[in-house]
Amino acid sequence: MLIATHTLFGVLALLLGVVVLVRPKATRAHRWLGYSYVAAMVLLCIESFGIRDATPFFAGFGMFHVLALVSLGTVVAGIIPALRRQPNWFDWHYNSMAWSYIGLLMATGSHLFEPVFLFLLRDLSLPRILCWIGTAGLLWGLPPLVGQTLLVRRERMLRQQAAPVLARASRAELLAPAEPIEE
Repeated sequence: MLIATHTLFGVLALLLGVVVLVRPKATRAHRWLGYSYVAAMVLLCIESFGIRDATPFFAGFGMFHVLALVSLGTVVAGIIPALRRQPNWFDWHYNSMAWSYIGLLMATGSHLFEPVFLFLLRDLSLPRILCWIGTAGLLWGLPPLVGQTLLVRRERMLRQQAAPVLARASRAELLAPAEPIEE
């Protein structure tokens, strides 16, 4: 049952994440889809701690548990600045959320790593090291490479979409009472 719900939250996070990434920003729909993505990611990561790693290094705590902690960190690093709207919040929000999705793609690829590895090894008769390097490059190298390229290309357009929200945040910062200077 745990594996089934973990998979369900993973698929939900994959679908919600891509919708959030391609839809217009700074809208009510973006916020609610984003909250749903964050909830799916948090539940996905929390559930992962109930799944024991087949190759544990600390009593059932394995590589995927470490990556779940990293994922939780990136999601939190993305949602808190958006909620607080402090200076440079957009940069933190945009990059953290986008990288949380890229990490999700890498984790999904990791679960596919073994079957792809075995396929390459068995059916193509390649040396074991070439199979490992090719599979790791495909599933761990390609998502960050493509993701970083897309992030850089889309950032200016997304800033324009978010301009009204960014302007409101800037006005609020200007109108906020100044902190007293301690002498």
